[in-house]
Formats: sequence, structure tokens, C-alpha cells
Amino acid sequence: MKRLFKYINIAIGCAFFIACGGGDGGGGGDGPQVSKDYLSVTPNVQLLGDGETKEISISANCSWTISKDADWLTVNPTSGNGNHTITISAGKNTTDADRYAVLSVKGGSLPERKVTVTQLKAPSSDPVLSTDVTSLNYDKKGGNKNIIISSNISWSISCPEWCSLSALSGKGDATITISVGENPKAEQRSGQIIIKGEDVDLSIDVNVSQDAAEKDNDEPGADDNQLPS
Repeated sequence: MKRLFKYINIAIGCAFFIACGGGDGGGGGDGPQVSKDYLSVTPNVQLLGDGETKEISISANCSWTISKDADWLTVNPTSGNGNHTITISAGKNTTDADRYAVLSVKGGSLPERKVTVTQLKAPSSDPVLSTDVTSLNYDKKGGNKNIIISSNISWSISCPEWCSLSALSGKGDATITISVGENPKAEQRSGQIIIKGEDVDLSIDVNVSQDAAEKDNDEPGADDNQLPS
């Protein structure tokens, strides 16, 4: 009888040990598992309105896939494993505003990573030519003044012979310095700075003037109307 009780106690002890996971140090095999996957992507990308191609980086130790929510965006490749460089591209933005797309990157057991892609509005195709001033005036000593040109086309510029320019032509936006020497004449001088668009019917006239030099009292004729004493 004592031997029977001994076997019963041994059996109960073994059952308790197994139930508590004692066979593998108490860690158990059915507990929650922590994922060791990692996935990192470039979060934001901006593309030019005329169309552009850029690269984004994926850092991962697992396989991944990419989906997009916009047809105007091209992504290559859309799946892979581990670290990779992804090429994204878009043609010209034909809308009247910036446009946006979202890439969803799914990898392993991790939540999706999002990449926001912004494509700027395309620049206007209409020719643009303007300046920040419409007239310039110099004192008798002369000096330097600037004209800021805003443009999306090629242009040329001319001025009166008593002025000089830092550039005679250009393309796009520019700052032009107009230099004038001292006025040697006892009268105001004036003229026009003319900016012309190349191959388009656009031009701008900027009036330019300079104050007269002071008259010399000893100059012949200065006192012609004065009666003798």
C-alpha cells in the first residue's frame, strides 16, 4: 500500500512540473512573441511640377511590398527583401495645383509605413516678363541702382549711352545694375531702359533720368541779362 501511495505522489509531482513549464526553465512555449522585424523608409518626397525622378531608401531585415494610391506616380520595384533603393517618378503635373500621393510600405509583421509624395504645380507656360520698378532717377553725381527682372524667358536689355549695364541679356529672373556717371551738363538728361523678350512680343520700358549739374556762375552768358552798374 505504501508503495502505491509513493507512485501516486510521483505521478502528481510530474504532472505539476510539466504544467508549470519546468521542463524548459519556466519560459513556456505558448506565450506572446515579440517581433524582431524592422522596417524604415524615407517619410516625405517632393517632385518638381515639370516632372522628376527621385530615389527613396528602404532599410529592413524582412520582405516588403509597396502600394500606391495615385496613377500619376510610378514606383519601381514594388516588392523586395531587406535594404533597397526605390525609384519614384512622375510626369508633368497637368493640374492647376500641387498634387499628393501616399505610398504604403508593408513588411513582415510590422504596421504599414507611409511615404507622402508631393508634386508641385507646373510652372506657367505663358511668357512672363516684368520688373520691380518703372522709373529710376539719379542725382547729378550719378551712382548705381538695380532693376529686378522676373521672367521665365530669354531677354535682352539696352539703355542710353550715358548709362552702363551689368548684363545685356539673360534668361529667367535676374538683378541688373545700372551705373551712371556724374552729369557734366547744366541740364537734366533722360532716356529709357528697354527690356525685350526674345522670340515673344513682350517688352518693358523703364524711364531713367539724372539731375542737372549746377551752373557755373563764370560760364559765359550766365549774367547776360544783368545790367551794368
